[in-house]
Amino acid sequence: MNLIGLDIGTTSICGVLYSKDFNKTLKVSARNNEFISSKVGEYQQNPDLIYEKIKSILDELISISSDRIEGLSLSSQMHGILYVNKDGIAVSPFYTWQNQRGLAKVGDITLEEYLSNKLNYPVYSGYGITTHYSLFIENKIPLAAEYFCSIGDYVCMRLANRKIPITDITLAHSMGICDIESGKKALSLDSLGKECTKFIPKISEKIEILGTYKSIKVVQPIGDNQASFLGSVREKEKSLLLNYGTAGQVSFFNNKYMNYRGFETRPLGNNEGYIHAAFSLCGGNSYKILARFYEDVFHLFSPNINTNAMKYMDKMELDFSQENIKCMPFFLGQRGKNNGNAYFSNITEANFTPQNMVASLIQGMVNELYDYYVELPLKIKNRISIIIGSGNGIRKNKHLIKAVENTYKKPLSLYNFSEESCLGAIIHAAKALGIYKDYEQGAYDIINYY
Repeated sequence: MNLIGLDIGTTSICGVLYSKDFNKTLKVSARNNEFISSKVGEYQQNPDLIYEKIKSILDELISISSDRIEGLSLSSQMHGILYVNKDGIAVSPFYTWQNQRGLAKVGDITLEEYLSNKLNYPVYSGYGITTHYSLFIENKIPLAAEYFCSIGDYVCMRLANRKIPITDITLAHSMGICDIESGKKALSLDSLGKECTKFIPKISEKIEILGTYKSIKVVQPIGDNQASFLGSVREKEKSLLLNYGTAGQVSFFNNKYMNYRGFETRPLGNNEGYIHAAFSLCGGNSYKILARFYEDVFHLFSPNINTNAMKYMDKMELDFSQENIKCMPFFLGQRGKNNGNAYFSNITEANFTPQNMVASLIQGMVNELYDYYVELPLKIKNRISIIIGSGNGIRKNKHLIKAVENTYKKPLSLYNFSEESCLGAIIHAAKALGIYKDYEQGAYDIINYY
């Protein structure tokens, strides 16, 4: 028996063909995702191009499978939205989670602050409801639009040949349209008016099997934060998950609904508890930003030489045992804050070296999330004995691994497979199909650390 898990990330799109019988990944296939030309701060992607790339990956995986494929599901980039018409076809770009419309001013406050006050719960720039409300008040919603939905909902809807989007609690909550405790549409959304809220998609009460693609059951998608957690964490009560991809997250699990300072409370999905997650908006991308700066310097002085700065950075010997230059890599700011920019400080003539700049940036990447962890109650920190790393931003960066272990004073566990979100989608699909009784059984069956 085989299963397929797919992941729509900000920078890449991936698929995994997995054998349940042999507990083995049979094939991984990936494509680059990309932004389309747009105004600064819009961060738009092409939903139909994403759909075609997913379909291309799917067809490739199906073609090489010698066993029956029971089902597939998708890990979806969260928060962002696109609009579809009555036939379920996209009539807008996909506005990603990085969209900055929520930072526009409404009087003396930002739109995200205005909406948070109006809705009585926090929403941020890049959240679907924030982007939607901004487009609504500017009269920029396409005339043919019937609904908005997440990119994962759109792709799965197209694969299953459905016309009306339906979203699960993980993605609905990420768009800012769902009450986390009831799992239903937030009642305070009515304050935005019927003309604004008529575009909100239906929220499912259980995991939906949407239809079939080439006789394979298509299970509705799950948010990539939850999928990454499911595909990385075996002992969820004891574990802290550090994910470094384009962005960064620190996450832990709770059976009960609780709130912790600096952490968003998110549903794990389908009544299986909650994830508490804190974020860095730049995450692993910070390392690339510094590499790009070094490459610009190289090209300025040696315009005819192409240099891969990241390769040189990877080979550096860095010391994290003592503080030197200080850095906080807020290159995209901080969620919910208006005045956070990246900075390097404590620079002297003696310590102003490329190696120290890299070390300070790496330590800043760690500290940005560690600062949230430090604020947790002692009873939470005492039960966390396992630190798990996921995402290529940490998997491929020996410096970041070293800095994490030095800061948290614990060894870092890495799963022996890089596409955790795809595996989370596989566990999600297998639960929907009754192969696993719950997510935890799937995690114990699939995940092995090294």
